[in-house]
Amino acid sequence: MPQDVEEFSSLEYACANWRKQVKRYTPLVLLALVAFVAAQAGATNLITNGDFGTNDFTGWTIGTTGNGTWGSGYPIVTGWPLGGMNAAEGEVGEVNFSGVQEGGTLTQSFMSAGGAATVSLDWAVMGPGGNADGGEFTILLNGTQIAQYDTGSINGSQLYNGVLTANANLLNGSNTLEIDVTRRYITVPDGTPYQWVTGVDVEGQGVPEPGSLVLMGSGVLGLAGVLRRKIGF
Repeated sequence: MPQDVEEFSSLEYACANWRKQVKRYTPLVLLALVAFVAAQAGATNLITNGDFGTNDFTGWTIGTTGNGTWGSGYPIVTGWPLGGMNAAEGEVGEVNFSGVQEGGTLTQSFMSAGGAATVSLDWAVMGPGGNADGGEFTILLNGTQIAQYDTGSINGSQLYNGVLTANANLLNGSNTLEIDVTRRYITVPDGTPYQWVTGVDVEGQGVPEPGSLVLMGSGVLGLAGVLRRKIGF
């Protein structure tokens, strides 16, 4: 057989073998990439210590409205009155009576890749006796109110609770969540209803961690090495 025919046959065989190996290993590369993208794209809670599981206010900034207070000795992290987890507790109200909603705030900034998100928290109130205003719970995202619930007048020693939730759009980058717990009356120690907040959740798309990007790059390089050994490119 002429030499040029033999070389052509060898080249044809090599090409056929290369196509076979590419067809064999391409699904592995695609599967790895799909798994990584799916893991990063999945919604996750972007809030740190939303259930106050650290037994303190790690991740949160405590504040008050202009004429407001969390109450003497508050806020504190204590047990959720319905059990099973921790919560932030207050006895909020005005410092000087004005009839305006005043009280305490909890603020946290977090990073996001942007897009739609679901924001929620669990709230509860309980009066010390008699009828009194239980308080109002407000959620603000990047300075805009997205949800609010006013418990109104509650019966003494009765526990009321619920879930405050809203759909919102996150910014690509830094976002700020603020929770306001307020009443339109002066706080009277041991004579004002108590308020609790827990289960703070912002379900949205986070920013990929640098370590995840390094991991993906290492995986792709590893697969490239396998392909190089198998198909010789």
